[in-house]
Amino acid sequence: MRLLTAGSLSLVFMLPAISQDNQIGLGIGFGFYRDATINNAGATAQAGFGPRFAFSAAAGHNWGEHLGGEARYTYQDGDLELKSAGREANLDGEGHSFLGELLFYGAGRKSRIRPFAAAGFGAKIYRGTGTAGPQPLQNFATLQAVSQTRALVTFGGGLTYALSDRWLLRLDLRDYATPFPTGVIAPAPGSRLSGWLHDFVPVLGISRTF
Repeated sequence: MRLLTAGSLSLVFMLPAISQDNQIGLGIGFGFYRDATINNAGATAQAGFGPRFAFSAAAGHNWGEHLGGEARYTYQDGDLELKSAGREANLDGEGHSFLGELLFYGAGRKSRIRPFAAAGFGAKIYRGTGTAGPQPLQNFATLQAVSQTRALVTFGGGLTYALSDRWLLRLDLRDYATPFPTGVIAPAPGSRLSGWLHDFVPVLGISRTF
């Protein structure tokens, strides 16, 4: 009986290693925001964050041949920006994204190249990290040295390339979309803001299965 119990427990702990259902990975990339538009008294300004480097970490699990899920954290550097008619206001800033995703693979596990589609949701923390002083374009908005959390939806895809039985090279392409962070880039009285803030983030990384 003890032998059977020990054998059963050994099998339970060996299954993840045999099936390689789990995966962890790190990646680095570059993020590109699509600005929102602020209107005031017939004039317009573009508001958002500047393009800058991104870092991502993920841990996930695969079910069967074509379905997976993962938790992901992405850090992105990037200044708060406000632009209109050749004038510009800037403030140091950053973003922190926490999300869960479902992955739908177009090829089975034994394929060396596995394209996938991804979709998920979570939260993103926007932060103004610089020292807020006198700024131009305050008739449109003010850049604030504060933090604000917004709901996040994400969609995109990518592919994995098997370097060995355990190691994968991975390309991720994502659009992180949130309601505009009006606490960090605060529209002035009388200003009207339209559109969500979209952040396109390509990331190249390495993953290990176990």
